[in-house]
This record gives sequence, structure tokens and C-alpha cells, in this order.
Amino acid sequence: LKTILDMYPDGNPIFSELIQNADDAGASKVRILIDENTYSSESLLDSRMSALQGPSLLVYNDAVFSEADFRSLARIGQGGKLNKVSATGRFGLGFNSTYHLTDTPTFVSGDYMVVFDPHCLYAPGASTSQPGLKIRCHGNNMSTTFPDQFEPYRYFGCDFGKPYNGTLFRFPLRNPSLARTSEISSRSYGVTDIEQNLDQLITGLSHYLLFLRNVKSIEVYRLPRTSGKEPRVPELLHRAAASGEIVETKND
Repeated sequence: LKTILDMYPDGNPIFSELIQNADDAGASKVRILIDENTYSSESLLDSRMSALQGPSLLVYNDAVFSEADFRSLARIGQGGKLNKVSATGRFGLGFNSTYHLTDTPTFVSGDYMVVFDPHCLYAPGASTSQPGLKIRCHGNNMSTTFPDQFEPYRYFGCDFGKPYNGTLFRFPLRNPSLARTSEISSRSYGVTDIEQNLDQLITGLSHYLLFLRNVKSIEVYRLPRTSGKEPRVPELLHRAAASGEIVETKND
């Protein structure tokens, strides 16, 4: 992973890779959310996962993962897109660039929640042969038994009451405490860093959309820190939508 991060620049290219991956999957919508909140840690799958309940970056697209997608994403460093000529950015290991931000990328798609844990420090049962966790989160009582575990994902229609018709990535940001012990990167990442990178993305978003095959709209949101009793409603900051060769943008 450290070698892969040397290959992939930090900053704005991370968002480009995530958008390209959504385009590869046939998604038409991408939504990016800066979540400044820290969530409760009283009901987690493992108490060690409390370290992942802090501020995060969420990236949604409206395509559901296939089994092939699960396998491809799990093969860290394998370059699964090299033989897929039709794939945007097929020569990249794009998803792995998110390790600039976090040590533990996670996502929900369809029936499943997945946690990647290369350090085997957080996910229950994680081992060097299986460094992470994949659990079915629909059709059982997981989300009600461990409500704090699932609370940070309850955005963009993700309610765990039915299979999720899309994919929602959550990247818990590597805070200074985590950075001190990380074997992946010693750099911490904060909300301000994410905002700066997103400003760069927004500047060229209208031009960027014209070169995507499937993604037709990209929205950027922010979720300010709130108390546990206040409703958490993301604020739309920017929207760009493409129709043919016309791109409309809006700042809110």
C-alpha cells in the first residue's frame, strides 16, 4: 500500500479516481459528503472500532456492487482493470489512492457492509489472510443490535431496512493519533484538508463531466458538527449536471 500511495498523488486525484470508478460501474449520480461529526461508540461490532467513528468523507454512487466488483476491490495492488479496455482510467489502481485519507476504507452496497482493515486492528476477526470484514446487513437484526456501528452510513437513502440500491463509501479520516501508529501513512487528514481538495475538484467539475460516459451529475455536500439530539441534514454546496454537451452548475 505504501508503494501504491507513492504512485498516486495525494489531493484532488483521489476524487477523480472515485468518480471514474463510479463511471466504470455505470453509475449516473455521484454525491460527495464531508461529515464533520463524531458518532457514539456504545454499540459497535468491536469496541476497537470506536477509533473509526470520527469525521469522515462519504462518496455515494447509484450503482450496486457485483460479486466481481467485490473480488476486484479486495485484490489490493492487483490492477484488475488492465484487461478491461472499456473502463475509464483502466490503468489505475484508483480505489487504493483513498489510503491517503484513511487506514480503513468501508462501504455499503446491496446487502453488504465491507470494512478493509490492513492493520487487522479494528474489524472483529480480521487476520493477515483476511484483513477486513464483510457482513450481511439486511434481513437480520445487525443494524438494530449495533445501531452506533451503522449510524454514520444513514445518508443518501441508506437505512438498512432493505438492500441498498447503490454504493456508499465511508472513509474515516486518519487523525493525528491514528497517524502516529499507521504503517500505511504518517500523514493525518482533517476536514480542512478535504475541503481544500474539493475546492480544486469543483473548479474543474463542469469540464470534467463532459468526458464521463455514464455519470451525469455530481453533488458536493457538507454535514456540520451537531449534537446528538439535532437532526443531521447534509447541506448541498455545489451541483454540476451534464446533458449532452451542456453542463449546468450551481453553488448553494
